[in-house]
This record gives sequence, C-alpha cells and structure tokens, in this order.
Amino acid sequence: MVGQEPGHRVSVGASGADVRRTGFSDRASLEKAVGWLDARAAVLPPEAIRSEDAAGRVLATPIDAATDLPPLDRAGEDGFALRSAETIGAGSYSPILLELQPAGSPLRAGAATPVAAGTPLPCGADAVLPFGMAHLDARTVEVVGAVAEGMGVERHGQQLRAGTALFGAGRALRPQDAALLATLGVGSIQVVRRPRVRLVLAGPKGPAGTAFQGDAHRPMLLPLIARDGGLVESIVLASERASTRRAVAAPGADVVLVTGRTGTGPDDEAPLAIADVGELAIHGIALRPGASAGLGAVATVSVLLLPGDPLACLCAYELLAGRLLRRLGGRDPELPHRVREAEVGRKIVSGIGFAEMCEVRLVDGRVEPVGRAEGGGLASAIRSDGFVLVPAALEGYAPGTRVVVHLYESAMVL
Repeated sequence: MVGQEPGHRVSVGASGADVRRTGFSDRASLEKAVGWLDARAAVLPPEAIRSEDAAGRVLATPIDAATDLPPLDRAGEDGFALRSAETIGAGSYSPILLELQPAGSPLRAGAATPVAAGTPLPCGADAVLPFGMAHLDARTVEVVGAVAEGMGVERHGQQLRAGTALFGAGRALRPQDAALLATLGVGSIQVVRRPRVRLVLAGPKGPAGTAFQGDAHRPMLLPLIARDGGLVESIVLASERASTRRAVAAPGADVVLVTGRTGTGPDDEAPLAIADVGELAIHGIALRPGASAGLGAVATVSVLLLPGDPLACLCAYELLAGRLLRRLGGRDPELPHRVREAEVGRKIVSGIGFAEMCEVRLVDGRVEPVGRAEGGGLASAIRSDGFVLVPAALEGYAPGTRVVVHLYESAMVL
C-alpha cells in the first residue's frame, strides 16, 4: 500500500484495502467495534487530588469515615443551651427566668448560654431552646416554653461512626460528597486519572467565506469530552496526511480523536495516516450516520476516526468514543443520557444491516422521527429531543411499538 511503513498493519474492513475512490467492500458491526474498544479500555491509574476538587471525579479507592460525625455533642440549631429540667412548666403565662451566662465555660445551674448551630454544647447542658421561645434582656433569659432533653442537640456520632463505609471505588463523586469529605477533614483522595484526549481536526478547509468542518466539530466535541470525564490535552489542525500522522504519533495522550477525512474521497487520508504509524484495526462500521468511522491504535493509545459530517461525527462519538472515555475514566460505559420509554407515533424507518441512531422528538408523549425531509444533518439534531437506537437486524419500529428514547438535554450536565 502506498505510504505504509514496514511493521504496521492496515485492516480496513475485511478486505484491508485502501477505500479511496473504491468504497467499502465490508464493514464491521457496531457490536464488533464496541468489543474492540472495550478490550482495550483498562481503567487508568489513580492520582491524588484535594478533596475540595472531588466533585465530578471517580473514586479510585474506597473511603471510610476516620472519625465520628459530629465528633462531640453540639448545638443542632441557634438558641440557648440549658438544662431541660429547668424549663418544665414554662409557658407564655408562666415564664421561667434563667441567668444569662456568657459562652465559654461549663453551664451553671439556673443559667442559659447562647449557642450557634454546629458549635459544641457546653458541659452541663442537655438541650437547646430556640431563640423564639425566650425573651432576652441584659442579664436574664425569660423562657416561655419547655424543651425536652436532647431537643436541639446533635449527639456525638449521630450522623456517622468512625469506620463507617462512605464511598466505594468507582463512585462518581457529587458536590455533597465533597462537602462531607471536607467536614470530616479529609485533605486528599485517590481518584481515577482523567483520560487525556487529543483532538485532531483533519477536515479540509472550505472555499473562501465558508466554514471549515472542524469549526463544527470543536464546539460539539469539547463539551461531550468533558461530560464523559475526558481532559482535552491539545487541539491540532491537520490538513494533510503528514501532519495527521505527526499529530497521531506524538506522545502525551491516552486517546486521539481524528475528525474528518475518513471516507472514500481522494483526499481522505486520515486512515492511511494512522496505518503509517500504528494499526488501523477497523475502518468502516455498519452504523448510520457514521459509516466511515474507524478504530486503531498507536502503541497503547487508542485512535478513533470520526466522520467529517457533523451529525455522523456526533453519532460515532456517542456510540464509540464516549464509551471509551467513560471506561478509561472508571465510569459506567453505557450511554449517559436519561431514557424515556414511549410509544412510536409515526413509523421509524431504518435499513437492515446497519445499526442506526435515529433522531426523534416527543409529540404529545409519542415518538416521531425527525427525517431528511426536515433538513437532515445538524438541522435534524437541533429539532430532536433525543434519539432511538435501531439494531442492524431491524427495519425500524412500527407505530404503537414502545421504544427507548435517549434524551439529549439530560446528558449535558457537566
């Protein structure tokens, strides 16, 4: 093959042929492509981060509580710390007067001390009287309501005991998790390292005054990569084979995404650039849109070819690249979208032999396809509420069939 260096293997579809100007003689199934990726996707090694930066990261090692929470009896609300027995019989018509004692010393009999929620309970106190149940003057607290022992008090270890299992390895940490770690005084934690992603924009420049396809890829892929836990290491513009080859082979990334120049045109050289420096394992997948997608590797780095058409690029990213990033980062590899089961209102048409990501919208609770007649491409994506995956063995879904819709908006919470 022209331009192939010794020691590297090209496996384009089943034929191993250069598909430029000839087309694909065979395509791998989506299941085969996913299996190839999964086999390569070992979870990345851990790294230490500050617990205050934990939200959104995936825990690499389990965490148990090292201390009780709270570590001592403390006020559960703002009010006066006092002895509950000294409030018995208090009411608005029979108030009880207690001495106002400054904070900072053990509570004397017949006294009350102002406390703030979360502060230690003074020695001798067993309850907190809310400020609204007392009248205060310079020297006394007039109690107008009784409180029981323990009222307004958070007891030592009430929330957690030392040794309690908090989070298991693989948990995607939430803001409230980070807050708990800070409350417990955890300074640093071990999390799965985020996959470093190199984005190689290999599409050709358009005519003067028109947009380069990569202009669409960049704003679409960057938030998707972030959603899936990836960290963009660099963005490289590569308009020909040699520059694509250099971008793919350069060290520093865990995953390389090459967008554009993946098809059968004379200048579609991205697959050959990968084969020059590594292995092109799959080129051509039975997937619509996204049939010219491909998978390969340079040493231990996975390289994915994403088609130049923006909607095809989106499909290949969602079903292949996103899954790889989630696996590498220790996340659930399945699609991150919230799903909704609904009945098909208008037939969803697909072709046998290709898995298809069909753009759909929900109309009065029923699923309707957003088709080519309405513009196709990105125009269909912006009119869609989500997508339905149609397996390669089906011709689509008839009206009345219940299908699973993957909803777009719910997947973009970063």
